[in-house]
Amino acid sequence: MNRRTLLKATLPAGLLLAGCTSQSDESETTSPSQISTTATTTNTVSTIKTTRLQTQTPTTQRTESTIEPETTSTTQSTTEQEPTTTTPSTTEPETTTTAPSTTEQTTSTTQSTTEPTTSTTPSTTEQTTSTKRTTTTVAHSAPNHPSTKGIFDEPTRGPTPFSPDATLIAFEDPSCHNCVYFEEKTYPNLKRNHIDSGELSFVVRTIPVVEEWGTRAIYALEAAHARNEQAFWDLKAYYFSNQGQFNSRNVLSKTKSFIDYNTRLNGRVIVRDAKSKAYNKQVREDRSVAKTANVPGTPVFFAFRSEKYVTKIVGTQGYSIFKNVLGL
Repeated sequence: MNRRTLLKATLPAGLLLAGCTSQSDESETTSPSQISTTATTTNTVSTIKTTRLQTQTPTTQRTESTIEPETTSTTQSTTEQEPTTTTPSTTEPETTTTAPSTTEQTTSTTQSTTEPTTSTTPSTTEQTTSTKRTTTTVAHSAPNHPSTKGIFDEPTRGPTPFSPDATLIAFEDPSCHNCVYFEEKTYPNLKRNHIDSGELSFVVRTIPVVEEWGTRAIYALEAAHARNEQAFWDLKAYYFSNQGQFNSRNVLSKTKSFIDYNTRLNGRVIVRDAKSKAYNKQVREDRSVAKTANVPGTPVFFAFRSEKYVTKIVGTQGYSIFKNVLGL
């Protein structure tokens, strides 16, 4: 039995295949190879050195099919597939998608922010312009004339004094008979045609010059004006339209009844202030202004046009005189 047959008989076939590296049959004579194999069995441990070993062809084919395909497939799957799969999916799609969306959103936001700002500016300019126009029609001071002292605290019908083109200042006494003509004939036309339309500002200053009851009525008028200006105008009209019914004894009692039934004020309070002359300061101021402005009696009117004094109108004059003097 030769050495090769002895080796096959002694060792199991499984150990020969697991620890061998093969050479082809043609190199058996020209290029020897050394193989070191360690085999372990259940009962015996032996070391066998083989210098010239020819591996069978089936073993060689099995070794190649077991090792080489695994190495080749593992290398390709690890090296080629990972870069190819990962790089396009993580880098290119995300970068390409994100950049345009971000740019478009920024552009749309800028446009929406800019357009409202632009539209707001014209509206602000228009409001400023309209405010200036309104302000220019309001006078901040009165012309330098004796009759205009304290004028903005006096009872006024129509616009603020000297804000329109025409202003008329009247000095009257509730007990003056000549004043009745102006109140019944002239004033209604001025109010309807010019005061209510805003063309004319009408101011009243009351001074006691005729009868005693007129003085008491003036104190009652000042008390009413201090609380409600409309009550002043209603009480003044009541005095002129019923002038013949009053005297120094009944004027305040009639005043109380009228205030209680025709205004929102308390008639008892108005009469109390009239008796105590609670508003004596206002009455004295009108007297002083009338004296300085050279008002000899009632009625007297001072006409102003475009904040300039025009002339003084005295006595009972018709509507046409006032209209022409005031330039209405």
